[in-house]
Amino acid sequence: MPIVELENIYKNYDDLEILKNINFKFKKSTRTAIVGPTGSGKTVLLRLIDLLEKPSSGTVYFEGKDAYSSKNTCLNIRRQIGMVFQKPIAFNASVYDNIAYGLKVRGKKEDMDKRIKELLEVIGLKGYANRNALKLSGGETQRLALARAMITDPKLLLLDEPTANLDPISTKKMEELIATINQEFETTLIMTTHDLFQGRKLGDKMIIMSNGQIYQTGTPDEIFKTPKSRFVADFVGIENVMEGTAVKYENGMVSIDTGKITVYGVSKKEGEVNFCIRPDEITLSMEKLKTSARNMVKGEIKEIIDTGTLIKLKIDAGESFNVFITRKSLKELEITLKKSVWIYFKASAVHVF
Repeated sequence: MPIVELENIYKNYDDLEILKNINFKFKKSTRTAIVGPTGSGKTVLLRLIDLLEKPSSGTVYFEGKDAYSSKNTCLNIRRQIGMVFQKPIAFNASVYDNIAYGLKVRGKKEDMDKRIKELLEVIGLKGYANRNALKLSGGETQRLALARAMITDPKLLLLDEPTANLDPISTKKMEELIATINQEFETTLIMTTHDLFQGRKLGDKMIIMSNGQIYQTGTPDEIFKTPKSRFVADFVGIENVMEGTAVKYENGMVSIDTGKITVYGVSKKEGEVNFCIRPDEITLSMEKLKTSARNMVKGEIKEIIDTGTLIKLKIDAGESFNVFITRKSLKELEITLKKSVWIYFKASAVHVF
């Protein structure tokens, strides 16, 4: 049973539609990253899961129960959820009192000293118990907010852009802490972020959102390697995205006419399509070779870009292709601007969507 299930969720503010037909099941003890540009509806979705806001229509289930079936049900569920906001507020009190607040409100003071001490060590604030919380740095305040949410042992922890206002060192510490909490406490985590690579690093699952809609869900590898729309392909920075008309060819393949070149791919889709070829699936040579690759195109080198680790070549082969090679290959192949090259890629390397 999922810990949270969202079913046909819509959210409007008067005539403004914020969320549209959101459906998703969050599994227990997992980390899910909700990723999207600013204004995509990520924070509103998180507030709906936290039951801080009610959907205009649709149902929020928590461990199979309708969260709004009664006032008591909603209240009991909220007690099992912790949330850390993008800009957390610290009380004008000691770090210890800030963390203890949730336990005192719930009347759960048993072993409080021991639990707070252990949690301070986990979040890297050992020895800070008596320090005034208002004197903490931004990164320390964020970790304090995390401890304040964790002290009540929530089943579900929600994090809204947890590193958005932090420097790189504090961001790294926060990311390590998020992973530790999930692994050691088996707490289910749902976080929002506009940082695509942070979502890839921290999420078991990713949700790609824009304009209040979910465009794709899946593992980070599925999102980055097999986008299901042009928006997702562009958003995750996939190279060599093109469009054309696909017609059935042979042996489960299609031929795709872009108007400039014809590409062969493995797909059942026909008609107007988008497709992409990952740069690491493309082979380059200076002469035409005999190869099993279905696709071979001659082109001219237009740009040579040093990315630091690899060399990126922009090749005009009717369509523009980006290909990565090593610095060693650049020298051995004596590659220069305007030089003619052949590029090869298999039909299975053409991802059609």
